[in-house]
Amino acid sequence: MTNIYKILIAIIFFFCSSNYLYAELGQATVYKVTMEKVELCKSSSGVDSCEGAVVLAETDQTIDIASVDAGAAAASYGDVALLPLGETYSHMRVTISRKFTIQADIDVSGIATPCRTYAETSGYPGGHAAAGNEIHTHRPAMSPNQTLADMNVYLLNDQAKICTAANCASTTAAQTITYSQGSGSSTHQTQHANGSTDTSHVLVYTLTSPYTVAMIAPTIDISFGTNNAVKATEIGETNLCNFDAQEPIVNITIK
Repeated sequence: MTNIYKILIAIIFFFCSSNYLYAELGQATVYKVTMEKVELCKSSSGVDSCEGAVVLAETDQTIDIASVDAGAAAASYGDVALLPLGETYSHMRVTISRKFTIQADIDVSGIATPCRTYAETSGYPGGHAAAGNEIHTHRPAMSPNQTLADMNVYLLNDQAKICTAANCASTTAAQTITYSQGSGSSTHQTQHANGSTDTSHVLVYTLTSPYTVAMIAPTIDISFGTNNAVKATEIGETNLCNFDAQEPIVNITIK
């Protein structure tokens, strides 16, 4: 197989909130994503559409895409030998967990000390003992200048509240959370309805060139970029901040 097919995957999560004064993008020194399923599709018109789907992998595997060996770990996820000879695929559908584990240390204008991810004492960021589905309905507030450690963050439902005080003692009104469609490199991704308890997030990518299966099994080369993969945001005027996942860039070469 002589042609090289590249997929540029940018997982972009834009979160809107009127309470944000300052926000900064920063480097993720840890960015763990749990892969659940990867499929190739002959065509796709949305997250529920993967025509002629071939499952390359369907098992949970957590990958720290900020690590130096992330590409090798991701490339080993799946079996390209399952692809039927001569078939052409134009899309890839990826299912991931809505939970990310990140580590970041970011200076934010308006906050005197760095906004750092830190170890959770209650199982939920910000020292708040989350109840029920709050991991998907609230974004916690965190004190800055903590001891740097891994922290879990979650993708929110399409209506969610932003905590404006420690322990979520006060919140904004419900905010609209939008997951980009058709911009960046993802063509489609899940919109999590109000009240959703689904723990998975699905993204569909259009291959830059259709991939036709040949006699020789392809090799896969994957590289990641996490320079601006985390956003830290000042909350109101309370010297608190929060974090959300941004844009890890994934380059996949199949040849």
